[in-house]
Formats: sequence, structure tokens, C-alpha cells
Amino acid sequence: MNRRLIRSRIMLAAALFAGSAMPIHPAETRAGESLTEPSPRSNFLGLEEAIRIGLSQHPLIQQTRYTSVAAKAVTKQTRGELYPWLEASVAESNGSLRITTSDGQIVHGRGGIGFLPGAALPHHNQNMLTGGLILNQLITDFGYTAQRILANEANEAASEKEILTNKAVIILTIQKAYLTCLLQQSLVEIAGETVKRRNTLRDQVQALYKHQLKSKVDLDLILVEVSNAKLAFIRAQNDLTQAFATLNNAMGVEGSDRYELAKIPIMIAPTPDLPHLVEVGLADRPELLGNRDRLVASEELLKAAKALNLGSLSAVGTIGVTKYWDVHDEGIHDNQVAPLWGAGATMKFPLFTGFRIQNQIKEAGHHQGETQHELENLSNEVVLQIVRAYLTQTTNAEQIPLEREQVSFAREALSLAQERYKQGLSPIVEVVRATTALFEAESRLAEAQYIYKISEAAVAYATGQDYKRF
Repeated sequence: MNRRLIRSRIMLAAALFAGSAMPIHPAETRAGESLTEPSPRSNFLGLEEAIRIGLSQHPLIQQTRYTSVAAKAVTKQTRGELYPWLEASVAESNGSLRITTSDGQIVHGRGGIGFLPGAALPHHNQNMLTGGLILNQLITDFGYTAQRILANEANEAASEKEILTNKAVIILTIQKAYLTCLLQQSLVEIAGETVKRRNTLRDQVQALYKHQLKSKVDLDLILVEVSNAKLAFIRAQNDLTQAFATLNNAMGVEGSDRYELAKIPIMIAPTPDLPHLVEVGLADRPELLGNRDRLVASEELLKAAKALNLGSLSAVGTIGVTKYWDVHDEGIHDNQVAPLWGAGATMKFPLFTGFRIQNQIKEAGHHQGETQHELENLSNEVVLQIVRAYLTQTTNAEQIPLEREQVSFAREALSLAQERYKQGLSPIVEVVRATTALFEAESRLAEAQYIYKISEAAVAYATGQDYKRF
């Protein structure tokens, strides 16, 4: 009789377990009501679209563009020192002072000065007012200005490379943020599926408990696990919201708090040899290209500093009129207006400058050495970035097949644990452990897949390739 009772209870438990074994639709699940809320199509955002938005609106790009324009203006300013300087000037003097003009080197070095009271005499001479045009021309400074122009052009090229550098950084940041959003969406889906599995198991245990086929301990344990699954789902949703905020920040916009993202296929591609990647990175990274331009600029500034030892040759020409009154010299009458013109040249050669030029040369030489070592250090950093990105990519490429096997094993273990529990051969703990193991295995697989895609983007950034596509 006891055997018949036990057998009948087992059959009843199996019927109840099987009857509630169908997966619960999210709309029918209290904890899963928000698991499948579709994002509006108007919020659809593809990866390339996100990158283009970031490149057009991110303030870092705008900042470096202004820096580049400023560098171009500096180059034009320096180049202007080679052109004639024409200005109008008026000066008045009384007593012992006369009106003089400034030479071309002073004008080009400090800006226009024009007519100046000067050349004082030991006695009262005349009162005068002079106005006219002055033309100054730097004939040569033996390469000082020319070398500075070349240095500014190199700095201008470096500022353009800075735009490319920030462009590459923004592309990588957006790619990471976008893929992280996809990862968090996958984790939300996995957590939601776990909630549904545990809700299904809870309903089964409740039915068995009502028929006194399972103990209250089993029901209490599964209720705790359902609560844990709901908490994990809430945390995953919160992480997804933060991921979308990070994506908006990466694009440099105040966008929606949720997007419909395009799914990106996870395909393991063969990775080029590491030496080839290093060679490509050292040749194409915009940071290195910009630092090479800065090295050229430092070399030209060193040449310019050495050219200071050679002096300069400048010329000046003037034409105008002078109004005289209260004249104390012969040949000029009071209230007379007389035209004037003149031309001259100035040759300057430094003999002793208090070691100023020598120290300027030393300073320029030290800056050149500093730039050279900065370039070497940056090259080492680039190589390290390439190696790290390459190893991360290859490691995750090897990890993905293993994680897929783990997911397959975990699903099989869960199915077996559920069958054993249905037949009364194992406690509820085994089913809970199997559900947890499947959740963890699916989460690790999703992380490995998207970290692999992120490492692909990191390799493209480290080798200086992705920014060329946009």
C-alpha cells in the first residue's frame, strides 16, 4: 500500500512538473514585464552613425580644430616678417629734439614705430611736425626668419595630426561604449531569462508544495533564489542605463537614455602577425606622426637660434612733409612746409650679447633632445598598446569556443537536474545550482564575445587604422 502511495505521488509530481515546464512568456511574468520593452525605431542608432555623430559634435574635435587654425595663423605671422611694412606716421617735436625714423629690423621685430622724436641737439633747434609714409623691409637675417617659418609649418602639421589623434581616440571610445551597451543588453536578456526559469521553478515547487509533495524548505529556497534573480536583473538594467549614458558622453551629445542598437555579429577572424602590426602602428599612428613633425620644428628652431650669430640687414625708406615753426636754424623760415624723402640701410652684427644667443642655442638644443626622447617614449608606448590589444584579442578568441562549451554543459546539467528533481532523486539545491551555473556561463560567454570585439577595435586603434575610414 505504501509503495502504491509513493508511486502515485511521484506520478502526480511528474505531472505537475511537466505541466508547468513550458517557458513563461515575458508578458505573463510579474518579474519579466519589462524584459522585452521595444525601443522606438526613432531611437535607432548604428555604430557608424554613432561615430559620425561623435566626430561632428564632440567638443574635443572642435577644440583641436581651433588649435590647428591658431597654428596656421602663427605661421602666417612669421611669414609676414619677410614682406615690406608700410605705415603712415605723424610725430611732433619741440626744443632740441628732431624727428627720426626707425630701421626695418626694429619694425619687424617689435612692430611699427614710424617717426619718433629723437636725435637731440645741445641747444634749442626748432619746433616741427612731420607726417608721411615709411616703408621698412628686412633684406635678410641669414635664415633666422626662414627657419622659424619652417618650424611653425612643422608645428602646424603637428596640430593637424593632433586632430587625427583625437579623432582616433573618439572613434575607439565610441566603439567601446557601443559594444558595452550591446554587452549590457545581452546581460539584461540573460538575467531576464534566469528570472523566467526561476519563476517557472517557483511555480512548480508551489504546486508540489500545495499537494504536500515538497517541503516548505524547498519553496522558501526557491523564493530566495527568485529574489536574487530579480536583483541581478535590476542591476543589469541599471548597468545598461549607465552604458547608454557613457555612449552619449563618448559622442559628445545629450542624447536619449536608451537606443535601439544594431546587432554586431561576433565572428572570430584571423589576426595578423604581431611584428606586422607593430610595423604598421609605428608607421601610421597619428601621435607618432605629430611628434615627428614637432621634432622637425625643434630642429628648425635650433637652426634659427644659431642664425642669430649672423646678424641682419634691413632697409628703410620714407616720404612726407614737415611743418616748421619757431625755427632757430638758418635756411628754414618760420611756418614753412617742406617735403622730405630718404632711404637707408642698417647692418647689425652681434659681438657680445651677455651670452644670450649662446644660451638660446642651448635651450633650443635641449628642446630638440626632449622632443627626440618624447618620440622614443611614445613609440615604446605604442608598441606596448599593440601588444596588449593583440594578446587580449587572441586570448578572447581562444576563450569564446571554451565558453560556448561551458554554456552547452550548463544547459545539459540544468536539464538533468530538473529531471532528477522531478523524479525525486535530487534536492532543489541542485536545480538552483544548475540555474546559477547556466546564468554565469552565459554571462561569461557574452563578456568574452564583446570583449573580443572591443579588442578588435583596440588593435585597429593601436595600429592607426580605424581613423582612416572616417
